[in-house]
Amino acid sequence: MNKNFSALLTSACVTALCIGSAAAQQTNPADGADAGKDSPLSFEISAGAEYDSNVSVAAIDTNTGAGDFAAVLDAGIDFETELGSDTEFNLGYNFSQSLHDQFTNFDIQTHFASAGISHDFGAFDAGGAYRYAYSRLGGAGFLTLQQFSPYVSTFLAKKVFVRAAYTYSDKNFKNRIDRDSTVHAGGADVYFFADGVRRFFVVGYKYEDENAFDPQFDFQANHFKARFTQRFPVGSRDAKLKLGWRYEMRNYSSITPSIGAIRDDDRHRFQAEVEIPITDIVFGNIEYEYSNYSSNLPSADYNQNLVSARLGARF
Repeated sequence: MNKNFSALLTSACVTALCIGSAAAQQTNPADGADAGKDSPLSFEISAGAEYDSNVSVAAIDTNTGAGDFAAVLDAGIDFETELGSDTEFNLGYNFSQSLHDQFTNFDIQTHFASAGISHDFGAFDAGGAYRYAYSRLGGAGFLTLQQFSPYVSTFLAKKVFVRAAYTYSDKNFKNRIDRDSTVHAGGADVYFFADGVRRFFVVGYKYEDENAFDPQFDFQANHFKARFTQRFPVGSRDAKLKLGWRYEMRNYSSITPSIGAIRDDDRHRFQAEVEIPITDIVFGNIEYEYSNYSSNLPSADYNQNLVSARLGARF
């Protein structure tokens, strides 16, 4: 077994447990899930392992056709404060790392930072966010992404909430200038609260227009999604079940030279996730995702099963 894989898995899980234990010692057990909410800072760390039946990088239409195990680590910090009675400001930073047992060239490290502001106008909320992400693939620079996204949200009824957003993205790939692109996207999500936040449904639609340096990568896409979330009691705490489906229909604008035709891609993804509380701070997470990518470009036509198990702490 790859030594880096084993070392990351062991040290990350120990780190998650130690941080969770330390945080629990600082929390009054009587405060339960409400502990720490008065603080503008929040932290989360999780670590574990995943199995990918077809190790791939969808962003560059690459897949191995083979499976592999990977150790995974995620950590994040968020800061949120009020700028007056009706305005909120937030900052966030997240780090993620995967280390594969065999396909080390597919190890991904990502740094993600964000800043956002929102204002309550009474009948609706409006705000905007800036996001910056830098990723490394196989230890080398891979992708820099910048986004700006204004949004507006409101309750259409007591149990129906809608959020509409526009997102501008700028993608820059290291040593892959042909894939550099700008993206304009707009869409909306509608939330149906059947039992408050204990049980709710989300349906959404997004239209995306990507303009790449090389015209063969230009496309327009329609995105559809549906998600169901259910909280249920486990002892004195609540566990969480999430079920989701996403569908992306891409229409490319130019001929792809390698196939002598215009690409036509359809992508389905099905997700199931269960989060089980262990203490007020520590949780376990199990997730399964099935992806079906259908394309007339062979390297983008494949199926994928991804299973992961994590141990984490949130405080």
